[in-house]
Amino acid sequence: MIRNSGGRVVAFGAHPDDMEVGAGGLLARLAKEGAKITMAVVSVPNRSQIRIEEAKRGAATLGAELVVINEKEGRVEDVPMYELVRRFDTMIGDLKPDLVITHGKTDLHFDHGLVHTATISALRRTPCDLFAYLSSPEMNAQSRCVGQCFVDVSATIDTKLASIACHQSQLPKLDLESSKDLARAMGRLSGFQYAEAYEVLRVRF
Repeated sequence: MIRNSGGRVVAFGAHPDDMEVGAGGLLARLAKEGAKITMAVVSVPNRSQIRIEEAKRGAATLGAELVVINEKEGRVEDVPMYELVRRFDTMIGDLKPDLVITHGKTDLHFDHGLVHTATISALRRTPCDLFAYLSSPEMNAQSRCVGQCFVDVSATIDTKLASIACHQSQLPKLDLESSKDLARAMGRLSGFQYAEAYEVLRVRF
C-alpha cells in the first residue's frame, strides 16, 4: 500500500464503471494524496463510444488517467487469456506500479474472474502490493467474507458517487444510494464514517 505521497497505482476493471463502483473511494483518496492513478478498462461490451466517454469522465472525476485495453466492442472472454496477460504484462512493465487493484477471484461475474486471473499472471515477476475488490458487493455478498482490509473513504465518498454518476447510460442499473449505504455499512464495521472493503492479496512492509 502507498504510505507516502506520490507513487503509482494501476487499477483494472473488466468494464466501464466497475472501478468506480468497487474502488472509487480509494482511487480518489490516493489521487488526492498525490499518487498517479491509471484506470484500465479491459473491455466495452456495448455502446462503446458512449461508454468510453463516460469512463473518461469517471476517471477524470477521480483524478485518474484512463486506458482502454480493448476498444473493440466485446467481452473479456472474447480475448484469449494469453493475449490478455500479454497486454497486462506490457502495461505493468511500462508503469511499474507500487499498488495494483483488481477484481476479486470469487466475484460472480465471469469477466471479472478472468481479469483477476490475468492480473495475477501479469504480476508474477513484479514486486508491488495487490488489493482485490468486488464491483457488485450487494450481488456477491455470499461469495466471500466481508473483507480483510477496510479503507477510510469518508473524505472521498462524494467523489466516488460523482464518478459513478458519470456513467449515465448505466444509471438505471447503478444505485447511487446503495453504494453510499454499503460504504456506510463498511464504515460501521471498521470505525469510519464511510469505508470500502478489500481482499489483501499481497502487501509489503
